[in-house]
Amino acid sequence: MQVQDEGPGLTDEDKKNLFQRFVKLSAKPTGGESSTGLGLSIVKSLIEAHHGTIVAKSDGKDKGATFIIELPAIK
Repeated sequence: MQVQDEGPGLTDEDKKNLFQRFVKLSAKPTGGESSTGLGLSIVKSLIEAHHGTIVAKSDGKDKGATFIIELPAIK
């Protein structure tokens, strides 16, 4: 599965820290919401618990991001 957006994108520093706990990225929330820095680390843990992978790609700031999730087929 791929999820793509046209949001603030990811800097090189963001990519290094993306799935770390309690790390806040360079992008600022636009709807007044707050961030704990836990969301993507929880997502990664859940995907890995199901023997899957998640990868994020972005061409940089203000160029959006794509998240690619792969999960094994059910046997």
